[in-house]
Amino acid sequence: MKKILLRITFFLFFLSICVNAQESSYGVRLGANLSSISSDDITDDLEDSRFGIVVGFLAEFPVSEKINIQPEFQYSAQGNDDESLRVDYLQLPIFLKYNFNDRFNIHIGPQVGLKIWEWEQDGVIEADFNTFDFAAVAGLGVNLTENFFADLRYGFGLSNIIDDENIPGDFEGNSRNIQLSFGYKL
Repeated sequence: MKKILLRITFFLFFLSICVNAQESSYGVRLGANLSSISSDDITDDLEDSRFGIVVGFLAEFPVSEKINIQPEFQYSAQGNDDESLRVDYLQLPIFLKYNFNDRFNIHIGPQVGLKIWEWEQDGVIEADFNTFDFAAVAGLGVNLTENFFADLRYGFGLSNIIDDENIPGDFEGNSRNIQLSFGYKL
């Protein structure tokens, strides 16, 4: 499953580069995450979600009048509220975006995340996180003006993000997050 998702991500990335660059637009986005690690192995007292930030850059390449490819590069603070279950990523989501009209759109696509930070001190659970996170992301967007936009997204982790090498048993967890962000297109 990881290999298929990685191939789809790279295919969409290269497709977005090949699309007509004259009509492309670029922008930035800033928002908030409400994230958690979904796992049967995490005790109830550690399940609280984490509020974090998301900040990134995007490019939008039209494929047709209603369809765009939108690759992004972003930083995202994720995990649970307990410090031992916090992890931050650099992420590359690539969306297929359908525009209903000039104001509303939906977008869906794969996302690859590279772990750049995790809590290093001893916590209640001494978990290490895997280097990569693969997820499927879907969202709704609204263009507030010609340049300003907002979007609401849900990310569903497809891979186990817990490296259970140092934990007895079979410890597994998947990332989940909801993002609300605002952005500006140049």
